[in-house]
Parts: sequence; C-alpha cells; structure tokens
Amino acid sequence: MKDKSPSSLNEWLHFLKNKQFPVKAVNLARLNTQIKRTEDTLDAMQENIASDPLLSFAILNEANRIVPNKNGEIKTPFHAAAMVGMNGIARLFPRFLSYDLTKKPTPNLSAFLSEIQTSYEAATMARHWAIEKRSGNEDDIFWVTLFRDSARWLLWFYAYPVMTTINQKIQQGDTSSQAELSTLGCRIDELTIRLCAYWNTSNQIIDSFLTKHIPNKNEMQTLAHLAHNPDELPGFTEDKRLTILVNNPLIFTYCANKVVHEANRMGWDSKKLPFFYRVVATVMHRHIGEIIQTAHFSSTEAARLYNTKGKIPLAKQLLDPELYTDKRSSQSKKTKLSPIAALKDTLSKKTNYEAKQKANLALKAIKQAIPNTQHCIIFKHSNNKCSPLFQFGYNLDVIRAIQWNAPSPIFKKLSNKKSATHLFGTKLDSVLKDFPHTSDQIIDSNSHLILASTTTSEHETVILWLETRTEFNDKDYKNLKQIVSLISHSTN
Repeated sequence: MKDKSPSSLNEWLHFLKNKQFPVKAVNLARLNTQIKRTEDTLDAMQENIASDPLLSFAILNEANRIVPNKNGEIKTPFHAAAMVGMNGIARLFPRFLSYDLTKKPTPNLSAFLSEIQTSYEAATMARHWAIEKRSGNEDDIFWVTLFRDSARWLLWFYAYPVMTTINQKIQQGDTSSQAELSTLGCRIDELTIRLCAYWNTSNQIIDSFLTKHIPNKNEMQTLAHLAHNPDELPGFTEDKRLTILVNNPLIFTYCANKVVHEANRMGWDSKKLPFFYRVVATVMHRHIGEIIQTAHFSSTEAARLYNTKGKIPLAKQLLDPELYTDKRSSQSKKTKLSPIAALKDTLSKKTNYEAKQKANLALKAIKQAIPNTQHCIIFKHSNNKCSPLFQFGYNLDVIRAIQWNAPSPIFKKLSNKKSATHLFGTKLDSVLKDFPHTSDQIIDSNSHLILASTTTSEHETVILWLETRTEFNDKDYKNLKQIVSLISHSTN
C-alpha cells in the first residue's frame, strides 16, 4: 500500500473509509463559533450546515448511526442536525480536513470542487423533475442525488493521479466501467455502496445504485421507446415492475446523474442525452421538450446557487448561440468590459441618474468586481436619517430590525465626507461599540468589513457596507474605491 495505489475493491475501501472529509475552513470556523455561542440554535446553523456538502453528509451519517430506523430514515441534513444535537456535531470535528479557498487551489482540490459542483447540478435537476411530478419528496431526492457521488469526490481529492488516468481512458474510447475496472480494479459504484454501508449512510442513497430500485439496461430501453416520438406524449407501460420503477423517485436521481456527467464530458449536444430525456419523459408523461427545458433551467439555478468555482458551470454552455449546430464561430468574440469599466460606460451615457439608480448600479458592479463579498448593504443618508436601500446575503428581517438611525460615530463620519476603511480582527472589535445599535449582531468574529461613502447627489450620501467571513484583499479594496468614485456626485 505504501509503494503503489490500491488495486482492488477491498484495498480501496481500506484506503478511503477513514479518510477525513474535506470541508471549507471558513465553514468549520463559523460552525465552531456557533456551537460555542449559547444564543445560537440549530435553526440558525442550518444555512452553514447546508453550505458545505461533506459537512452535511457527515452529520447525516452520524444521525443514521445513532438512530438506526430503516422504516423512517433520516434523509436530510437539517433533520440529522436536530437528531445529533450541538454536542454531537462538535464530536465530528476530528473527521474533517479544512481547506482554504483564499489561496490558489491545488489540482486535486480543484478537481474535488469540480466534482461537487457536478453533483449539485445533478441534484438540482433531479429536484426539479421531482417537483414537476409533484411527488412531494423533492428535498429528499436533492440530498440523495447530491451525496450519491461522495466516494467519487474523495477519490479525486485523495487519488487524483488515478482518477486522471480513468478520465484519459474514457476520452480514448473506453466506457466508464472499463476504465474504472482496469485502473481501480473495481467499479466506483461498488466502492460507493461499500463505503456508504461503512459510514452508516441512508439506505436510500445505496438504493440509487441497485437495479432492484433502478431500471437495468433493457428496462431503460423499453421506457425510452415509449417516448420515441418527441411530438407526442409518451405511452404508458403495462409491465408491473416498470410501473413500480417509474413511480420510484430514485429514477430521477439516476437519470439526472447520467445527464449531467454526460453533458460535462461531451457537452449539451451529446447524442446520448436524448435517451435519458425520453426515459424521464415517460416517467413524467410529458413531452420531451418540457424535460429538456427543465434540465436547462435547473443547470442555471445550480450555477447561481452552488457555484464552487471548481469549474465553469454547465449553464455557461447554454449561452452559446451555436450550441446545437456544427458551425462554431471561429471569429474572435467582442472583448467583454470589466465590471468597473461597464459601470463607467453606463454612467457616461446619462448625466441625471438618481441616487437610488447609482446605488443599484454600484451593487451590480460589487457582485461582479468583488466576488469575495458575502454580504452587502447600501444605505441612503439624507436629512440626518439613514436607511438601507439594497442588500444581499443577509436575512432581510434581521436587517429591518436593526436600529440604523441610532447614534453612531462611524456612520456620522461616513455621512459627512467621502471615505473608505477596511476593518478586521482586533481593529474591527475595538470599534463595534461605535456602530448603530444592534448592528453588531451581523458581524462575526471572522468578519472582514469594508465601509465606504460618497455623495451621490447634492443632498444625498450613500454608505456601502461590504462584509465577508473569509477575507478581503487589496484588489477588493481598490475596486470598491473605484466604484465609489464613479458613482460620486462630484464626478457625474
């Protein structure tokens, strides 16, 4: 084992079963803080738990370990967290390996993040198909589909050279089964089943690999044939087993996984995709075009909600106007303006933008030019009153409840002159008392905060509040100052 890679199912099982789960460092730090704060509840921790898949997966496995109940399995991380409790979650920390995204990722980390994003794309697709069938268990299907590739994630993280070899063999014409067997000595699906059994994973995830619950090759062919004509609704199957399989939502998990992996490997115009679309059309008794439309829509949602930065989202391909033709343009595309250059260009076309319009344009530029921003508020200050105009990232009810008009030395200084400051660590802690009353509740111990202000009209000032639980760098600070300068009343 020390001199070579594992070469059989049992060797790979031994290699992976006790490996630590990679989790974002910022999520672990935030979770550790939330566990220690007595005022935090599990409900308040849900967003953090859901934000990292292997964090969620470990909690789900732990819940199924301590509360074994095959008839009422714990299928979602939120249910699992409630069963495990604060102390139970704290005991899981030794099982995690933290990684930092503020530095350039290593090849194995990039591949790991890419696979996770692929799984999110499949999970989102399966969820939307389940919603449209009105099965009532779309949340369960999302998590089952997401965690189905958990072993593949770990293989990319801990056995990157081996997985690269498998990919090369597939590109050279081998099937996935052939490439995996010749390189690993086993199928990844087999390994996943064994690992999930060891980890006490929900049986529903294991079931998604078994032909007892999923159609075999011949049954898939039969289901696809029922939707052979794209202009007609599919026929109904009279086979009892196929009827049972069609009504099992795990078929969405299986098909979504196949569609997304194929689209990632060969593109949306792959000739294999219509086969799976036809199977899903039969399952849902819908036209094939509706199934494709839902698949494309779900990929755009996944790109918006679950972009891990590991790869270009699948949804990007859908923006290609020549996606389904053989005539790919060889002409160079028009150079796209940077977010700040685009803001400058927009403002130059009109001289009488209102303060609210400028603030909205600034918000759009911030989202693109300062991607490290996790939370943002833009305030309007006029007639000695301060109120939020726009925000993203925070809970809206929490923002509304804060007394932004309460006396604040910092906000008073910001409202009186154009300025910018970057606060974090002890410097931020020392000035929290100078913020508007109760606003410190949205500041975390790991927070980096950039505050800036400028006049946007003769009698109005905007104050920009950018906060992250990771880190702002010099480029972020410089970009914000450029944005502030562009919307300033003095430059327009």
